[in-house]
Amino acid sequence: METLTSTVFLVGFPNSGKSTVFNLLTGGNRKVSNYSGVTVDAGSGELTSNSKESMKIEIVDLPGIYNLNPNSIDEGVTVGALLNLDQTNGYDQVIVVLDWQRIEASLGLALTLKKIIPEKLIVLINKDDERELSKEILNGLEQRLGLKVESISALADRPDNVDKFIRSNIKSNRSQPNQKIKIGSDSIQFLKHAEKSPLIEVAPDQEVAQLINQSHHEARALLKDVVQPRNAKSRFTQKLDSFVLHPLWGGIIFLAVFYLIFNAIYTWAGPAMDLSETLISALGNGVSSLLPDGLIKSVIVDGVIAGVGGVVVFLPQIMFLFFLLSLLEQSGYISRAAVVTDRIMSVFGLNGKAFLPYMSGFACAIPGIMATRTIPNPRERLATMMTLPLITCSARLPVYILLIGTFVPNTKVWGVFNAQALSFFFLYFLGSVFALVIAKLLRLSIFKGETGDFIIDLPLYQRPSLKVALRQALIKAKVFLKKAGTVILGLSIAIWFLSNFPQPTQNLIEGKSDLEVASITLQHSMLGTVGRTIEPVIKPLGMDWKMGVGLLVAFGARELFVSAMGTIYALGDVDEESESLRERLMSEINPETGLPVFNLAVAWSILIFFVFALQCTSTLAILKKETGGWKIPMATFVGTFVLAWTGSFIVYHLLV
Repeated sequence: METLTSTVFLVGFPNSGKSTVFNLLTGGNRKVSNYSGVTVDAGSGELTSNSKESMKIEIVDLPGIYNLNPNSIDEGVTVGALLNLDQTNGYDQVIVVLDWQRIEASLGLALTLKKIIPEKLIVLINKDDERELSKEILNGLEQRLGLKVESISALADRPDNVDKFIRSNIKSNRSQPNQKIKIGSDSIQFLKHAEKSPLIEVAPDQEVAQLINQSHHEARALLKDVVQPRNAKSRFTQKLDSFVLHPLWGGIIFLAVFYLIFNAIYTWAGPAMDLSETLISALGNGVSSLLPDGLIKSVIVDGVIAGVGGVVVFLPQIMFLFFLLSLLEQSGYISRAAVVTDRIMSVFGLNGKAFLPYMSGFACAIPGIMATRTIPNPRERLATMMTLPLITCSARLPVYILLIGTFVPNTKVWGVFNAQALSFFFLYFLGSVFALVIAKLLRLSIFKGETGDFIIDLPLYQRPSLKVALRQALIKAKVFLKKAGTVILGLSIAIWFLSNFPQPTQNLIEGKSDLEVASITLQHSMLGTVGRTIEPVIKPLGMDWKMGVGLLVAFGARELFVSAMGTIYALGDVDEESESLRERLMSEINPETGLPVFNLAVAWSILIFFVFALQCTSTLAILKKETGGWKIPMATFVGTFVLAWTGSFIVYHLLV
């Protein structure tokens, strides 16, 4: 393995396309986004040209910054890396990515960086999609800046020219910055090891603001004789924002956009899901026909294929979700959604910056919790972190699809809305509303304090790339399949083992059918024993011990609830669309009462439990990491469980 000889930092404004440049140069999987806060950790990758070049280069994609006065944890990561506060290996070069559509503002950052690392800085102007930057303009900028400048359209260009530009201007020199910077007193908390650095000087906030304004004035003066980008996009953005950001129409547009997304997830992915189900079923049948009856066949067919296959079938919905969210992010709408929701969030003691982590939470709570680093106010950050598990993540999709598809009739409400899609939307809406309500209660009690100011950069609207959106969907599919192939595979085998051992005595199963044997085996297994133990706790919710087993399994991975129910009812390879599972749920009879075990009330009881309960060990782990202890994670776990139990109890007794 060859040693990398040069390290290059990639720095720029949020929304400047910095991470897209990183992906272009490295073929990496850095998420592309149109709002700050998604990139909360530095990511690195080798240039794709390293395979044919003698000089090896590593690109490090740092979180976006507006200046060198950090106002959040992720901005502190970048400033700390530029000043090498932790005294690591440092870097050889810094590429500052400027946004051609916001050239004056982003050029101010380049001028600030030039003062502390003049010998290490080169400039890459992104979003020159219409090739407005001629060679003459670039030469003029180089002369005025005293830095090497190149332009690019990261969404359309090949990496060759940029790669050549980097290699021809890199200076392998690990010398440290020696220019002192001034930061505000509130910003020191975001810089690790700052107290030991001679490069940091804490100054009055007014003086720091004056220095930032001075950089903008210098940028404006420098650009005075340089051709500005056309204003067509700016005029279009202003015109569209008059509707999108309108106090009334903006909220209606917001609700309509996200209703369409949830409706698409539930309806448009149907054909792809049918195909997935067919392929998985064929695989299970094929493997079953090749293996002799016995424990080995059971663990492979009923444990591995049924468990993992029952989760993989949800892949189309997950890909649809991330594909559509990527289109919204690229278009510039997500930042507007943050502005629209700021009016609402201010009522609940948060500001619009909390919308960004909440938005990430719709995919998974883990990146959402990490994205709270963009929230400067520590009280607001903790309130956001503790309520993020209430946001409906993609792992809940399988449970929602199974129960809504089975027990909610496929009819029209008011002759317009599909009842199943509306139920789907309601569950997402319910989790979000309660996240805000609980956040307000936390901000009025434990985390009392004033709500911080909300300032966000609004990029110009742009046409999203289907190619980029598809790539993001494929990346998320890869992550999901990796999880299915590791965590869920292990849990599926564990569930099979726990549901099959200890084996019942021969006299209990003698003369019984295969289905009866499977039911008796489960009842006497370790999993059945645990389920019966917790049954008194969940019986008031309309649930029996078998549903309790499903809830327990879901704490390892929510997606496994469906395959666990298939294992419990000895149905083998099932998924949320399986008619055999749906029919079994509807036909299951309680031997004590003679009534159906499942009905609309029980289904909604389970759904409400999944909306509120923190059923994810990985989320607990990231909460512990981000807060530095178990106090916040355990308080969140207990609080959400109480809320889930109470909500399920109320809903069940209202509908029964």
